[in-house]
Amino acid sequence: MQNLTSRGRMLFIGMWCAAISLWGQESSISSDFLEVDYNKRMKGTIQWTSQYKDGLQSAKIGLNEGVSIDGVWADGFLMAEPKPKTSTIIHPEFGKSQKLVVEGVFQKNDITILRQTTILLPMDFPNTAAFQTTYTNRGNRTVKIDSIHIQRLDFNADGLGDGKSDTVPLTSFQGGVTAWGNDYAVIPLEEGFTRQNFQGIHKTEEDEFIGGGIPLIDVWGSNMGIALCHLDQKPRWVSLPVAVGQGGAMEMGIVEIPEEQLGMKARLKPGEQFTSVMNAVVFHELDYYNALKTYSNLLRARGIAIPKESPAGAHDPYWKSWGFALDFTLEEIYAILPELREIGVRVANLDDGWFDYYGDWDVNRSKGKFPRGESDMLAFVDRLHTEGFKTNLWWHPLGVSPESKLTQNTPEYLVMDANGQYVEDKRGLYQLCPAYQPALQHVQKLVERFVGKWKYDGLYSDTRGLSAVPPCFNPVHGHQRPLESFEQLPRVFEVINTTLKDLNKNALHEVCICAAPHSPYNMPYYDIANASDPVNLEQTRRRIKVEKALHGPSYAVGDCYQVPDDEWSGFSVAQSFESAVGIGAQATTFYTDLDPKQKKIWKRWFKLYNEMELSSAEYMNLYDIVHDKPEAHVVEKQGTLYYGFFAELWSKEDSLRLRGLKPGIDYAVYDYGNQRDLGTLNGDEPILHLGFKGHLLLKVTPINHRYK
Repeated sequence: MQNLTSRGRMLFIGMWCAAISLWGQESSISSDFLEVDYNKRMKGTIQWTSQYKDGLQSAKIGLNEGVSIDGVWADGFLMAEPKPKTSTIIHPEFGKSQKLVVEGVFQKNDITILRQTTILLPMDFPNTAAFQTTYTNRGNRTVKIDSIHIQRLDFNADGLGDGKSDTVPLTSFQGGVTAWGNDYAVIPLEEGFTRQNFQGIHKTEEDEFIGGGIPLIDVWGSNMGIALCHLDQKPRWVSLPVAVGQGGAMEMGIVEIPEEQLGMKARLKPGEQFTSVMNAVVFHELDYYNALKTYSNLLRARGIAIPKESPAGAHDPYWKSWGFALDFTLEEIYAILPELREIGVRVANLDDGWFDYYGDWDVNRSKGKFPRGESDMLAFVDRLHTEGFKTNLWWHPLGVSPESKLTQNTPEYLVMDANGQYVEDKRGLYQLCPAYQPALQHVQKLVERFVGKWKYDGLYSDTRGLSAVPPCFNPVHGHQRPLESFEQLPRVFEVINTTLKDLNKNALHEVCICAAPHSPYNMPYYDIANASDPVNLEQTRRRIKVEKALHGPSYAVGDCYQVPDDEWSGFSVAQSFESAVGIGAQATTFYTDLDPKQKKIWKRWFKLYNEMELSSAEYMNLYDIVHDKPEAHVVEKQGTLYYGFFAELWSKEDSLRLRGLKPGIDYAVYDYGNQRDLGTLNGDEPILHLGFKGHLLLKVTPINHRYK
């Protein structure tokens, strides 16, 4: 299992300029904002005109699809006659759309391939073009597919600029899963950069086998960006490579290399077809937010029901026991409850360390925990409820310890590799197979125990092992294809969520795929997202913005925990309520002990969090997280705008422009981070000259709603 063979990489990297050679328009489709053209060799270009800035448009971006058959690279398809025409249709998923179908034939030696590409320009997605291609073997013998370039975009870096500069620095969002700590939201691009973003199982630089992520890549400059994504209704075993060549030559693509041992279609008999995954090119302004927002709406149109809002209770601030790590005692948890109540936190979650073995999930009978077994667990939950707290339980739904009773008694539940071995993840755990019904029933019974019997108020599903499941060769499962285990991972989340809501309609489900981008296919089945174990505050804010874009501007997204400076271990993110409250995140913590000074700070910030309720306010994408300085975020609630500005040190000589204010309206400006009134500002001149260090948090209210 590899993300790209060397041959696949050679196909992707090189000869970008061929995209618009032999140009002579043969067929085109256009809307008010997009134009797609194909020449007689079925090589295409796409161009975007911004609907927000007059006269701003991209260069022509090369569209190059192709397939390698028996070692022969086929991308020059002679377009069939007569010239195809555009039609207006009502698409069953995207609604009213412009549609064009182009056909062409490639022929070399005894290989004859018919290509048919369908292009859609949906009116409801004016900055988007969707593509899907079918290849038909028109030859007289069976052929083998080496690789399919489902889509490839070729352009120069300055093609996303304003045309006035020779070099435009580009930044990218890349949804593949890499090593812990790597950024995926903001990746600077420079000559020689390459990353495959393989969605299947692959080996990271830390020797971890992992997969999954978000099947979207995005590249943007100071004026505009272009994203490429696949729109299938399940995870796919594909790569989304990004490469930067000499002189700023950019390539972005979607590549599939069929692996026959996984059940992927790799051979075409005469007359047989291969249809590529539907993909979309999305243009946008500002950073990745608009691209991800459009992408999630496209998935919703295709039936992936990602909720745009969280239940009200999902925004409650919470504490969890992880500060005590695996060695917590119940008395330590009980002792902290009065202080939590005092600072305004009424949710206390039980984290890792409460059980014996993954997969069995029997209680840990160690002294100080649950020595009498299940009765102690019932008493623990009852005490928290009696003291006015809700509590949610940590677990890893797929993980199974090799020493567990489950492994000994029902090993048929487990994923098995092609050599007949049980697959281990980074934690040394086996994994339940999502495509085997008895394994799913085991997950269901566990949820029934945790929530139905033990009365937990919700679940926290965690670990990198939830990002993807390897192909399963377990003969007991009767898979039609080994890839079913990989493709059906969302079923696990669906079983958890459905069972949870059946037992308690107000129960909550939070998911954390540690330090990895979260798959959109799991998103319909949980209520709270989070910043996914960032390693610094910049990553924290970037990832919160990612989750707000994918889910919705008022969705609950956790800040990944406030930790006092003297308890910071270097693993979690250092204390910064400003990076949480200031951008509309959910405030959470796992501290163990607060001194009087810290307690005062904690009490103030949780009070502000509970009063302002910015976690459920609407995040507004008004600033580019890379190109606008200082870094800025805005949330809006009932006409009042809350700005969070972040910089190491900002001079008062440099202007702060407050975007989003209405012309002619006077606003009261209040620095709620430092509790000071900054006077008034008119929407006609929304500029402040104010220095700050680290952060500046402003509440900007129309004058008749002046801060009290």
